[in-house]
Amino acid sequence: MGNSRSASGKILFSMGDSLREKLGTNVGILAASREAIANNLVKGNILVTVGDVVTLDLLEMGIVPDLSIVDYATRRMPMAEVKQRFSKHRQPVVQVDNPPAQITQGLWDAVTDAYANPRNLRIVVSGEEDLAALVCIALAPENTTVIYGIPGMGAAIHHVDAALRQLVKDALDAMRV
Repeated sequence: MGNSRSASGKILFSMGDSLREKLGTNVGILAASREAIANNLVKGNILVTVGDVVTLDLLEMGIVPDLSIVDYATRRMPMAEVKQRFSKHRQPVVQVDNPPAQITQGLWDAVTDAYANPRNLRIVVSGEEDLAALVCIALAPENTTVIYGIPGMGAAIHHVDAALRQLVKDALDAMRV
């Protein structure tokens, strides 16, 4: 349950508005409720969540993601409440720094390590986890489901396949700094 902080804040990728709009059109399966999310899970798949609300929804239903990425910030509730709700769910935690609209080496390395060493890990981002789903999809092993929150809409559910992985890798190539 130890905390460790990645030292590498080196920026690998940076997102422009036009690319964000293009990627925003591919939301996979859109689920508007906890039950809809649960109904779209694939038994045996690696489960990855990005975002506080979607992660808490699953945890509070007794579904523990293999990897979750959060920043303890949401429009729905104060940070103290978010942290209190997460404190009920013990998971190993790794902390990384990651600015909005960017992907750091630290985030990339933490996701790489999480896939290599499965342990129901929670990565806590200082900054913003807005692009973490791209990292999770790009690095995802076969049989991975990545779920991330879309404010005001629900959750996007992606059962990662070669076509989605290629779409994300192309986007990351366009974002490389």
